[in-house]
Parts: sequence; structure tokens; C-alpha cells
Amino acid sequence: MSNIADGLSIAWISRGRLFVKRGDRAVQEIESDFARDSLQREMRRTQNSSWKGRSGVWGEMGVSPPSAVPWEDSDQQRKIRFVAMAKGDSADEIYYVLDLGAVGGLFKYDMELEEETRLMHSQSFQARDISRHPSDQQIAVSVRRNDGTMGLSITRKDGLFGKAITLSDTIDEAPSWFPDGSKRLVFQSSAIGRDENGNAIGQSTSRIEILSLEEEEIDNLIEQDGCDLLQPRMTKDKTVYYIRRPYKVDHRKPPTFLETVQDVVYFPFRLARAFIYFFNFMSMAFSGKPLMNAGGPESKKQNADPFLILYGQAVDTRKALARGNGKEKAPLVPKEWELVARSESGAETVLATNVVAFDTNGEGQLLYTDGRKLFSLAPGGKSVKVADGDLVEKVLLMS
Repeated sequence: MSNIADGLSIAWISRGRLFVKRGDRAVQEIESDFARDSLQREMRRTQNSSWKGRSGVWGEMGVSPPSAVPWEDSDQQRKIRFVAMAKGDSADEIYYVLDLGAVGGLFKYDMELEEETRLMHSQSFQARDISRHPSDQQIAVSVRRNDGTMGLSITRKDGLFGKAITLSDTIDEAPSWFPDGSKRLVFQSSAIGRDENGNAIGQSTSRIEILSLEEEEIDNLIEQDGCDLLQPRMTKDKTVYYIRRPYKVDHRKPPTFLETVQDVVYFPFRLARAFIYFFNFMSMAFSGKPLMNAGGPESKKQNADPFLILYGQAVDTRKALARGNGKEKAPLVPKEWELVARSESGAETVLATNVVAFDTNGEGQLLYTDGRKLFSLAPGGKSVKVADGDLVEKVLLMS
């Protein structure tokens, strides 16, 4: 890691883990006591019920049932994931959302005291973005609903008394308060398309909207044909920053004639490969020795989930990791993912390309990432690399 330019304090989420770098201090990884205790309780429950796996046919053979391939990397199967973060009430605090699979929760962490405060947790809490109001500390949250939509809610700073403020058949994400202290939010929104039976079949482009809590109105701010506009942020001079990327229609196409012929030709080889993998698995389960050496321990180096979902689009991380030439890390997304600044008059300026996520402090100071590196960009200045990352999903400019 290189030093942070100009003493900035930043945070980022990488592979579901939360890291903080405050000025000249060393990088600090935030560990959740609540998540660790929950995972330990789950492991104890699994151990206490393990006798069930030694009964029946597996018990008669004197072995435990095969559960996981021995060379699997346990860290890749991490159940604890940090999914969102926001500035705390002071420079030493940070808010974050944890996803533990069946349970989600909102927490606050004091980095000086290394003390975690659980604000709320629930099985139905599936938050994806949070933003703390600059003055009254209310928290705006984007929450996934049971019907597949996502809406915005407002809670107190202790996480209680959440109130839904958007109830449309839409995907509303990335809320951000205006820096002037008003009760206004800027966020991204896309409509869900449904068939005659009410099943979701796709969604529209993401546009930028403004929500006024005092007037209880939502206005469309920016919308562009053929483009998704993501993660909007408003500064004090009314400049709107956002990521612009090409819109992709997520519809499955029927296979072509050539693809059908290829499936027929390759079917015997694929069937033979399935048999080989099956017997190799059985050999590992009973003897601990593989039938073939290729593809064994080497798989530990691969990413457990080859796709990273970034606001509705899947990014093939394997291709991005393979594009690196050993000296420079290739960006995670293509150059068409642009960081754009739009002034109050409507003039647009592209500030950077290959941008996965960004944040601003309201004064025009920017922090952004291409998924592999983090950059600082001051108003009127040039981008400066401030840190290296590993599949960075979100960033936060704390000061």
C-alpha cells in the first residue's frame, strides 16, 4: 500500500472485507465481533449435530459423508460479508452493513477503541447501500424486499424505527444525502418490467432522481438513453457526480443452429468428463487421494465466485485477473464505465474511465477505484494512486 495523498482517510470493501486507511496510519481491517461470534455458534451447532452424518450408510462404512473437496479454500467460502459503509458520527467511527447469509445487520465501529456497536439485525434486513445525514445522523438505506424490488428507508442513527420512503415497483439504490443538510436525497432508480403474470422479466436503464422528504416529492434529475447512471453524489456547488456505463439488456436468446450442432458434437466428451469428475470425487471422499492431479490444489488460487455483480451487471473477474501483465493490474471493468461530473448548467465532463465505484466529500474531492487500485482526484487536479486493492467493490472518503 502506498501512502494516502494529502492525509485522506478512506475505506473500501474488498471480497466482502472492510479496510480503513486513516492518513499516515497503517491499513486497518475491521473485524466484527458479532459476526465472529455468530459464525462460532454456527460451527458449534454443526459439530454438535455431526453424529447424524455418521449414521446410516456412511456410518456402516466407517466414514463421514463427503462434504467439501479437501483442497477448497475456506476463506473463499467466507459467510461474513461487509456490503455497505458510511461515515460515522466522528472521524473515528464508521457505519457498516453485514450480510451473514440468513441474517443482516447495521453496526457502528469505533476505530480508536476497537469497539463494535450493534444497532439492529434481522433475518429480513437485506441492505445494500447506506448514507448518513450530515447533521441529524439519520441513515438512508436501500433494502431488498421479498418481491424482488429494492426501496429506500430512513432510520434513526441507532437503526430503529425504519420508515419506507419509496414503494414503487423499482430498484432504488445508492442513496446519498445532499451536503447542505437539507432533507433531500439523490439516488439511482430503474423500473422493473413484468409479464402478464407479474413475473419480472427485466429492468430499465438506471436514472438519477431526487427525493425531498419535506415536500414528499420525487423528481427525475438525469436520464440518458442506452446508459445506466449509477451511484450519484451531489456537492455543495450543485455538481452531480455519477458513473455512466452502457446499458445491457438481460434477455436470454435461443441457441443458434451452430451452437446446437456444437452441443451435439461435444456431448460424448462432456459426459465422459462428468464420469471422471464423479469418480475422482468418490476417490477423494474415501481414500483422500485424487484419481487425477490436474485441477486439484491449483483451484485454491482461483476466485470462488468468478462473477461480481455490480448494480445488476455481472463482471467476469477471472478475465479481469487474467488481463494483468504482471506489472500493472488490469481494471475490473471496461473503459466505458466512466466517472462523470455534471454541472448545474448541464455541462458534462468525463473525469476517469474504468470506474467501479467512487465517493466525494461534498467539496469536490474524489476517491474512486477501478476494482484493482484506488485513486484520489482533487478539483482541477490529476488522479493519484493512493492504494492497491483486490476486487474492490465500494469505496468511502471519510475525510
